[in-house]
Amino acid sequence: MIAPESYRIAVVGSGPAGMYTARHLLSAGIAGTYLDGRMVSLTDRPMEVDMFDKLPTPFGLIRGGVAPDHPDKKLIGHLFESVATREGFRFWGNIDVGRDIGVDELARWYDAVILAVGAAADAPLGIAGEELPGSLSAREFVGWYNGTPEYAALDLDLDTERAVIIGNGNVALDVARVLATPPATLRRTDIAEHAAEELQHSRIREVVVLGRRGHLAGAFAAAELEELGDLPGVDVVAHPQELATVEDIPAAGPLRRKHDSLIRYSQTTPLDDNRRIVLRFLAAPVALIGQQRVEAVRVMRNRRVGDSWTVEQTGDTETLPSGVVVRATGYRGQPLPGIPFDSARGVIPNVDGRVENMPGVYVSGWIKRGPVGVIGTNKKCARDTVRSLLADLDADRLPRAGARDRAALDTWVHQRRPEVTTLPGWRGIDIRERLDGSDVGSPRRKIVDADELVRTARSHRPTPPRRHDVIVIGSGLGGLSAAACLAAAGKSVLVLEQHEILGGCSQVFRRKGKWEFDCGVHYVGGCVPGSDNFIPAVLRGLGVEDRIEWSRMDDDGMDTVSFPDHTFRVPTDWHRFADELAATFPGDAAGLASCVHELRSVGEAFERLNDVPHSVRAVLPLATRPREAALVARALEQPIARLFDRHHLGLEARAALLSLIHLHNTPPARTPALLVAALLQHYFKAGAYFPTQGGQVLGANLAEVIEANGGEIRTKARVASIDVEDGRVRGVTLCDGEICHSDIVISNADAHRTFFDLVGPEHLRRRTLDRMRRFRRPHSIFSTYIAADIDISTIRPATNYILHGRYDVAETYRLLDGGDWDPQGWLAISSPTLKTQGVKHFGAEGHSSIEAFTAVPAEYEFWGGGDPMAGTAYKWSPEYVRRKAEIEAAAMERVLAAMPELDGHIVWQESATPMSHERYTLSRMPYGPENAKDQIGPGRRLSVRTEIDGLFLAGASTVHLYGIAFTLRGGVGTASHILGRDLLAEFRRGVVLGDRSALPDHGPDWDPFEASGGYAWKGQNKERSRAEAVAAR
Repeated sequence: MIAPESYRIAVVGSGPAGMYTARHLLSAGIAGTYLDGRMVSLTDRPMEVDMFDKLPTPFGLIRGGVAPDHPDKKLIGHLFESVATREGFRFWGNIDVGRDIGVDELARWYDAVILAVGAAADAPLGIAGEELPGSLSAREFVGWYNGTPEYAALDLDLDTERAVIIGNGNVALDVARVLATPPATLRRTDIAEHAAEELQHSRIREVVVLGRRGHLAGAFAAAELEELGDLPGVDVVAHPQELATVEDIPAAGPLRRKHDSLIRYSQTTPLDDNRRIVLRFLAAPVALIGQQRVEAVRVMRNRRVGDSWTVEQTGDTETLPSGVVVRATGYRGQPLPGIPFDSARGVIPNVDGRVENMPGVYVSGWIKRGPVGVIGTNKKCARDTVRSLLADLDADRLPRAGARDRAALDTWVHQRRPEVTTLPGWRGIDIRERLDGSDVGSPRRKIVDADELVRTARSHRPTPPRRHDVIVIGSGLGGLSAAACLAAAGKSVLVLEQHEILGGCSQVFRRKGKWEFDCGVHYVGGCVPGSDNFIPAVLRGLGVEDRIEWSRMDDDGMDTVSFPDHTFRVPTDWHRFADELAATFPGDAAGLASCVHELRSVGEAFERLNDVPHSVRAVLPLATRPREAALVARALEQPIARLFDRHHLGLEARAALLSLIHLHNTPPARTPALLVAALLQHYFKAGAYFPTQGGQVLGANLAEVIEANGGEIRTKARVASIDVEDGRVRGVTLCDGEICHSDIVISNADAHRTFFDLVGPEHLRRRTLDRMRRFRRPHSIFSTYIAADIDISTIRPATNYILHGRYDVAETYRLLDGGDWDPQGWLAISSPTLKTQGVKHFGAEGHSSIEAFTAVPAEYEFWGGGDPMAGTAYKWSPEYVRRKAEIEAAAMERVLAAMPELDGHIVWQESATPMSHERYTLSRMPYGPENAKDQIGPGRRLSVRTEIDGLFLAGASTVHLYGIAFTLRGGVGTASHILGRDLLAEFRRGVVLGDRSALPDHGPDWDPFEASGGYAWKGQNKERSRAEAVAAR
């Protein structure tokens, strides 16, 4: 319910500037922007924001301007979805402010009006022939291939061998790529169908991009320039004489990258069968030539005067035959009726966003500052405008709108524009476009006719809520294994995942079509086919054990550990491990032997007990194994340091036994001996393994079990709340307002987020809230992902490299506990290329993927940011940028020292922080709650059953602990509670749940990554079919 005293703001324009503006206005209670050295929300006032757009669809240039082969740049569209779910937001589409309604009319209904209308006109060239047919602006051409209704019917003739683009900014390179890219590649994007069809029959073989200044003055970004070199079947050419040496080129940075790329292109030998993009510099168009249409471009040669930015004409000209000319020389704003306009600059004159002489009217984005900057520039621009508006509110300089009745406002808008579209209507358009796209293998098939867009919007009727037996929140392996068991047991299951790819911490990501990186699967233990170990047993019981191939790591050393003065390997059995340690640390040989023997006894006892006790029913059977129970109980209560004391170990020997601390990331002072023993036993029982097709293969196969047994999966479906009534679950509500009913909900989310954000404290007992507040969260990790153009498996074994810069491992955690990180702390290096010994299922042959990760604080304060899921743009915080660069540089230095063969061969690197982890998994902590002795064991870790009837937990927050094997087994445990059956015991007896014959075939081209995405629209396709069936009754 919107508070009666709320302020009502109209935002005109739904592109990035408008969306950032709306987010800042609706930021009450959210740390939303970096300001004055900290993350803050701009206002705590209750606000209503109504957004107007002349198109029936939102997003502005995100939908109509970003090139179709740049889907990553369209992710800003998620901003609209996050803003659209906030209370007080409404969208009015297909209504032209200035034509259908005036700004002065809006002022009667709104306390303020913010114009974020962009720059919808073109900057003219001012040369002869500019208006000839065949000459068109980049705005028109981009609108044509992006399906903007105004330009969908553009008469474009591509029956020519050469196209010329005037201008060399990013938009010019977008146009060049679209003209040169093979049509089959473009059809896999969201390019408009009419454009794909026309480009299919294009005769263009060469695209010439003209820049009037030197190559260092090119307006394109370095990344955009480099991307041209990756286009299949396209040669990129530059003329060496136009790249004459320029003094003072920086040794590094964007200018150096541009220069080096162009030098490389200038050395290209074009292939006769390839299309060609020719990058020209010091070439200014002076006339377009033709009778009935464009036939050629006359170009004046320029020369530098002092630097790349200053040029003068030489008087020499050349003529380039061309039947298509695209003018990509910039945009200009257009005047709005009744609003002052600076015709020279193409903007609305303003001071800090306040329109001159018009109190209550503001501007944001290009219409405020001119068409400069990237998408992210609009965030600060919008912030500054909103700050001006809020200052005016504080100073009482804005009279409140007289008309406050919301229903009357709705009536007025519909009277002025009966064909207006709203947020539910946009969702109908979105669903139809994506479903139509899925039929032809593209992300969406855009509707390009304005009337059809309106009809689709107005005919959309949200499908009625459906009841499921079980709803699972989150698609980590705990959630997926629980869902797979329940679906295979005959339950109707719905899995909801907020990200676009399934798998949680087990997912992978890819870069540039060449490299794949694993986020959380580094190695697992005991994957011997047919064995009773956790992973094979669970996979076999679900019918997919034989569909997953495992690569066994080096039994002589699954890990190679380096300390300042010692290096040793970790064999995969207890005896050889003890021998290796004794040989490396002879002064502590006796103590190490006895300590390893005790750890083995504990680990094997824990293995025989098979589970962590968490209820009376689980504890009572332990009476049949009193010795093992006593041994495990003592190891649970005993800190690892006390165990070391009893065996009289020195500092270096202690460090050796803690060398695999990356497996749990718990401070030694709080680490129970049981945890160390159980983890070593996991690997030493039957060896260490890595899935040959990467970690994604686990989630992909579990998802197929769910679907084969009638379950449903939806990605991009973030849950806003777990709905509770009278102490029991009733279902969930999604962030877009959709309600899904069920009497059983399993949350695979972080426990704190589950109880405090999804359930809400009002539904929980005080002792539960106090317990959750006492739960310590662990430290997190920082990961650096590296690609190299050499195959390191030819010179290295299938091992991980664990680097320690100090023997005092506890010091690392003293620093972490104090809110700092340790540059000398542990660094784990994991390479899928090594673990599969070069066997590839994806990516470039002869290349390697490497992942390095280290312990860092998880607190927002350390990173200078706030919760990314609350809308905080942490990436722009100076502190975040500094921290990330510092830690990445330190990690890279250590990686290169450990693997010197990589020097000069690194072709890609990027890093992920705890904030990145939270963005994709809604948690900064991949290890669950801290795995300390007071947070593991009976009554300490969370049971899978909660105090709310029908609400269950799965994943790393539960008694089953964290990690691939334990979370898989834990998901089975959650399903066992719900079904009242011991499923793991059944699996070990050979029971297979569900129908194996319903599983899809895995051909040679089956890709687990592809199989783990697209569920947003698969789910909606089912919903559409169900709705059509209901309507037909």
